[in-house]
Amino acid sequence: MRLNKLSLVCVLLVTCTYVHADTIPVLYGGIGRGSGVNAGALITVDQTTGAGTVLGNPAGKSGLTGLVFDPVLGLLFGTGNNNSTFEGGTSQLFRIDLVGALIGSPVDITDGGSPIAISDLALQPSTGLLYGTSISTTTFTNTIYTLDKVTGVATLVGNTGVTGATLAFAPNGTLYMTSAEFNPDGSFLQGFLNTVDPSTGDVLSTSDPYTTAHVGGLGVRPDGVIFASGGMLGDIYTLGSTGTQTLLGLTGVGGVGDLAFVVPEPSTFGLLAIATFLLISGRVRFVARRSRVNR
Repeated sequence: MRLNKLSLVCVLLVTCTYVHADTIPVLYGGIGRGSGVNAGALITVDQTTGAGTVLGNPAGKSGLTGLVFDPVLGLLFGTGNNNSTFEGGTSQLFRIDLVGALIGSPVDITDGGSPIAISDLALQPSTGLLYGTSISTTTFTNTIYTLDKVTGVATLVGNTGVTGATLAFAPNGTLYMTSAEFNPDGSFLQGFLNTVDPSTGDVLSTSDPYTTAHVGGLGVRPDGVIFASGGMLGDIYTLGSTGTQTLLGLTGVGGVGDLAFVVPEPSTFGLLAIATFLLISGRVRFVARRSRVNR
């Protein structure tokens, strides 16, 4: 069988179309316990408009304060808090599938045998380590831990020295965290996007301030764009390293406690298309070489 260049281009276009469609990153969100509706629900979020779609409710009234995707296990980890207020309480670690169902039973998150509250999660790309952050109710600074995915046992990394509530790793391993300053009456004054040393918890850099709204969830898309969430209405933003905060829209289904990107594996059809293209292109090269030899 001989294929001309147009045929090869068609095969390549079909291959790229199916593989690309299968691997577009999907933005997930967990509705927090402070939301007026759908507390504890898992949603997908439109990356242009911020609109949300509810998938299921694995956490209930504890809400989802943290959310992260583990690509090796193919599932989401989430944290919820048993306290009805925004301070204190203790957290559990949930395993959640991609359609919003709880996997197994949640486990308590503990430090030295004592339960602690975790406000956000992040997964280190190079190691698969699960990170969490906890805010002190006395110093109002946040401490970073690594968390055992099975037992929920927390291991201290370090204290950041600032009032931070979010964590998210970029694909290149940069650990981002937002921090905030508040007015004497407790209202939001200004926030910052920080980079943090994942081995010590030390703040390495701090952006110019953003002043639009406080954010409580963070996620970094594979291309490096930083998304943030905040507010009971489900505000979805992008954040820039210079302090820019751009509102994309509202989820319409509740306030988001945390964000996580999921990059699906290529489908069987997509992989078959790649294999077919490679076989065909190899066949064409073989025919071309044989044709030159027989001239």
